[in-house]
Amino acid sequence: MAANGTGAAKVRDLELDDALLRRIRSVVQPGDEISTITTKRPNLISAIGREGIWVETLRSERRRSGAQLVPAWMLMVAWQHLQKTGTLSHAELLNQLNVKRSAFVIALLAQFADVIVRSTRPIKVELIGDHDRM
Repeated sequence: MAANGTGAAKVRDLELDDALLRRIRSVVQPGDEISTITTKRPNLISAIGREGIWVETLRSERRRSGAQLVPAWMLMVAWQHLQKTGTLSHAELLNQLNVKRSAFVIALLAQFADVIVRSTRPIKVELIGDHDRM
């Protein structure tokens, strides 16, 4: 990414590609609830679009702020990292990839049939099966 921040802006403007959008829609729909892996906090899916996933949490409910967008770029960098390395930890997602909705994102990835939860403390998921690494 460029030092002037233009690269960061481009990443944050990303939309979900067809393959990832189909993959997400195959495991969750609006109205579904995904619990975080360790604390089991509910995340209610309000909408799914190219811009990302709109999610309501207990916190947003308490604040009456409504569903909040988990932007496409967060989902894409997490999925790309998992495809490239075969594993993804909560710490990597939060600290290296700068995904602030990391608990939801990793719980969503764990919904995919070819992703398993390898560990809950610390949280780590693994991509299984015959996948070509990027």
